[in-house]
Amino acid sequence: MGMPSAPPPAPAPPVSRKKKENFAPNPVQERRDHPPFENSLGMPMLLVPSGTFTMGSNTPEAAANERPPTKTNISAFYLARWPVTVGQYEQFDPAHRARRAPWATENHPVVFVSAEDAARFCEWLSARERRRYRLPTEAEWEYAARGPENRIFPWGNTPPGPRHANFADANTRFPWADRTINDAHAGTSPVGSYPQGASPFGIEDLAGNVWEWCCDCFVPYPGRERTNPRGPMDGNKRICRGGSWKSRIGSLRTSARAFHPPTMLANDIGFRVLCEIPTPL
Repeated sequence: MGMPSAPPPAPAPPVSRKKKENFAPNPVQERRDHPPFENSLGMPMLLVPSGTFTMGSNTPEAAANERPPTKTNISAFYLARWPVTVGQYEQFDPAHRARRAPWATENHPVVFVSAEDAARFCEWLSARERRRYRLPTEAEWEYAARGPENRIFPWGNTPPGPRHANFADANTRFPWADRTINDAHAGTSPVGSYPQGASPFGIEDLAGNVWEWCCDCFVPYPGRERTNPRGPMDGNKRICRGGSWKSRIGSLRTSARAFHPPTMLANDIGFRVLCEIPTPL
């Protein structure tokens, strides 16, 4: 693989677990101190300011693993506006070209990447950028998708239409496809094709197109308040979020959970990167 000659940075430390009484976010100040930026791969990185939301769901559509709803505090971070593209990933791993989806151009989200591949890409990007990149935790991903309003979908509480997301529609042959909707794509779509589906923080493609790897493995929700939680890093149930071009509408909900072995490769699983905000000395 196209690994850099420089050694990768040290592994990221565990996400801090601040005490409840110390969680006092100031989103207005955070936005002033941490404006959006674009890195050398052309990734727009948008700030997700600190906040509190309810992780999970008690709605009739919710699976058992989405319960009980759990109050969760999240500290600020940057998240890529779009998933990592084929062109961006292949700057790290040129050999991936042989594994491209047959329909994919350089602007499509990269697929056929494992969670382990995604983590190595983050290490390479950290060394290149001199910033700390990693996969988001499941909690960070869900907060970025639904915001403090606890939206059912990133754009709000209405079901997706053809301008919101790329999912199983009239262009696909799946038995569960919604034949009344035409989102214009039978496979993945170029990133940024559905700006009307953006989350409260302006982040796009968090519903549909490709499932996205998170950095932690599955654990049940505790039901008690948490701050910056992270599940175990090792295990055979690595979390994926967001649904894909092959998904039914229910999998596009912001609280929907899925998991796979971290070595799995599929034509509907990709990832996006998080950039940590440096901690003051």
